[in-house]
Amino acid sequence: MSKNTKSAPKVLDPFQAWCHRWGRVGTVIALIYMVALPFIVLGSFNSIPAFGEVFNITTFGLLIIYIAVGISEALSYIPIMGSSAYLGFITGNIMNLKVPVAINAIKTANQEPSTPAGDAVAAIGIAVSSIVTIIILAITALLSSQLSFLYDIPAFRTASDYLIPALFGSMTLGLFASTSSGSKVVKNGIMGVVPVIIIVSLITLGARIMGGTEASTAIMGLVGPIIVVMLPVAILSSWIMFKKGIIKVVDNDKK
Repeated sequence: MSKNTKSAPKVLDPFQAWCHRWGRVGTVIALIYMVALPFIVLGSFNSIPAFGEVFNITTFGLLIIYIAVGISEALSYIPIMGSSAYLGFITGNIMNLKVPVAINAIKTANQEPSTPAGDAVAAIGIAVSSIVTIIILAITALLSSQLSFLYDIPAFRTASDYLIPALFGSMTLGLFASTSSGSKVVKNGIMGVVPVIIIVSLITLGARIMGGTEASTAIMGLVGPIIVVMLPVAILSSWIMFKKGIIKVVDNDKK
């Protein structure tokens, strides 16, 4: 006779349980502040906009992008950050700061993601990076009037024009390069998003060539929906390339 065996319920580590409990509380508090503060400021100046001025075609295009980005970030970053994801999402700068900090902290401590030790070192790294960011922003705000002369220097203005493209370019290369995640390494991961990069780049280039015409404006307005539509294409192409052996997930020899 076969015996019906029931798997024992999974019990979280006390530290992880503590992080999840207070992370939910902190997230709710942060959401209340984020939503209430703009209404308080606008209400105090009697400047609350009409509903149609906030929700229109332009904002809808942005929402399409950020809703898709938000869902994809939650699905892809939480397995890396573990219970420290609450702090990361509350403080922001996930892709360009908090995730790299968490990964480096886990690698430096030689731990695995989503384990109690991995979550602890990731939380410490994210907390320290958040404090450092606040200190730098506070110093910059205090010295903004003394540093304003830099924007009158032509070389500084030229360099500042390339700052954002350089930042996002380095982020993109770091994101899609062959990287490790715990005991596994993803190789040629960038190949899965090649179709998306090509299509979006061609659309953006076409809008640029057309200049400020109505057709250019219409094309740029479609970039958001096109990105959302292309997400399944990226997933499907990644799956096909994984099956064909172009994208590989192998053991991390350094572990």
